[in-house]
Amino acid sequence: MPDRTTGWQAMAAVLRCPACPGSEFRMAAADLVCTCCERRYRPRHGVLDLAGTGNAAGDRPYEGFWATVYGWVMDRPGRQRLDAWLLGLDVRRYYREVIARLEGCGAGPHLELPCGNLPFLELTEAYRAGGPWIFADLSSAMLGKLARKLDADGADGQVLLRADACSLPVRDGRLRTIVSLFGLHCFHDKAAVFAELRRCLHPEGKLVLSTLTADGSALSRGYHRLNQLDGTFAPAATAAEIVASARRHGFEIEDEFRQGSVFLCTASPRAPEHGKENTA
Repeated sequence: MPDRTTGWQAMAAVLRCPACPGSEFRMAAADLVCTCCERRYRPRHGVLDLAGTGNAAGDRPYEGFWATVYGWVMDRPGRQRLDAWLLGLDVRRYYREVIARLEGCGAGPHLELPCGNLPFLELTEAYRAGGPWIFADLSSAMLGKLARKLDADGADGQVLLRADACSLPVRDGRLRTIVSLFGLHCFHDKAAVFAELRRCLHPEGKLVLSTLTADGSALSRGYHRLNQLDGTFAPAATAAEIVASARRHGFEIEDEFRQGSVFLCTASPRAPEHGKENTA
């Protein structure tokens, strides 16, 4: 089994305690200890729970049966033929577009949120050559599956976190790359998520984002509404609305890929204009 101690040591100065926003961690044996309140956090089965008291935005992560289904479908591109039909997406081209962006990540630290079962792990060396990586999700089931997958892969140094996208346990400006693939359509408070991503990202960092949108065919919009019934999807936004929200929260869109109801882009932090504040 891989040794993840080096990963926790490397990230102790990057993470922060959910109860003390201005804090940082120090290592004490196998625990991370908050330097402010002295609360101790211990990884269990390779996962550290820093989600705090819960998720106020109302997001509902995949657990149980749906975590199993989602993990199975996303584990291989060939199993996503139904998604391709529903969403109007060329899955192979989407994978090429994402991999090209991942391979440009460079040196870390990086965050992937939500990480799911990390479907691109075996398709690119970016996760091994450009670390360290934090893999975060609100789903305990998906994090457990990923921990087992990483153990089987033999990769060292990664940090797995249970975390809320609206209140990330990361200190300001510490991340060189944030990757969020097919996650934004699950987040109800997109303004809060964009604000958190911008807060955590280094001024010279970048965001790689993909999501489902309200664009595309009536079939894809119906699929989105169906998933809203159990709360796993949030109300849909158009690609134009997503771009506008990203810009309001300090991002500059550098490139876009749009196909069917899928939107993929790379964005970088934009220096705030003097005397102006971001609004939702």
